[in-house]
Amino acid sequence: MKAMILAAGLGERLRPATFRVPKPLFPILGVPAIDWILAGLRDAGVGACAINISHLGASIVRHVGSGARWGMQVLWSDEPEILGTGGGLSAVREFFGGEPDFLLHNGDVFTDWDLGALVRAHRQAGAAATMALVDPPGREDARMVEVDVRSRVVGIRGAPRSGDGPRLVFSGVSVHTPAIFQALPPAQDSCLVRAGLIPMLAAGRTVAAARMDGRFCDIGTPERFLSLQWDLIPHAPALLAARGLPVPSAGGDQVWISDDARVEPGATLVGPLLLAPGAVVEAGATVGPRAVVGAGARILARAHVLDCVVFGGAVVEGDQTGLVVPEPEGWVVT
Repeated sequence: MKAMILAAGLGERLRPATFRVPKPLFPILGVPAIDWILAGLRDAGVGACAINISHLGASIVRHVGSGARWGMQVLWSDEPEILGTGGGLSAVREFFGGEPDFLLHNGDVFTDWDLGALVRAHRQAGAAATMALVDPPGREDARMVEVDVRSRVVGIRGAPRSGDGPRLVFSGVSVHTPAIFQALPPAQDSCLVRAGLIPMLAAGRTVAAARMDGRFCDIGTPERFLSLQWDLIPHAPALLAARGLPVPSAGGDQVWISDDARVEPGATLVGPLLLAPGAVVEAGATVGPRAVVGAGARILARAHVLDCVVFGGAVVEGDQTGLVVPEPEGWVVT
């Protein structure tokens, strides 16, 4: 099976962090978001994946490489001008030639779902496309997908029609057949929903609605990105193990320390927190509560890090909260 990850966005709501780190490399429990996605696709039986890139795309290419770590081949689609969710998919339509169906996954979405089960549900429904839908609290503005009693999408943003069923949130994860390429225009800036799914509905195509249980987060804002970390830390070992990722060891109450992280004598750790591989906490530093220290990051003596995600490779001194990204070589975050 094949898949595509949409990874070309600018991440404007996450600036200034995204001036240095593209959204797909934002760490979740110290692991880049795109690694979680690739592991989930691998587990669903995906053997080849297209990834579109634009903003800071070289960083994503260097990190993912050939895809061999996930047992798959990767096709890179570079977009000097961003083509949107529809145009990005349309640009690689030949990659999916001969495939009866394929997965499409936004690069800034975290889930713990069984994507293989989503594909099986799509095939059982015999649909032209299947949208993975969620019902998160506090997202009334995003409840745009209307579903009927047969678990079929009848309208999106009221088009081509409105219905009386529940309104749900599109997760950014979907399964498609080649029918999507009959609706989407050639490679140009377009929206998957407006230019693809809504025209398919208007033409009488079946778009199935798969209501997904489990964890879901669109990490598109600092608030959601940080809140996700605090929700996941208590469950970190199980979540990481389920995706075949390195599992940290317990270092106290909701304190998780990767095997090759280093905590110097005299440092203080206050859970919930997680130290990723290669992280260093110097003597006299205090980390936590609510902190994730990324791979190879260093917390200097007397620093206090709380309510904070420290990205891999960053160096921290003083009091820090929020997002801490690596600075140019030789700089120290203050």
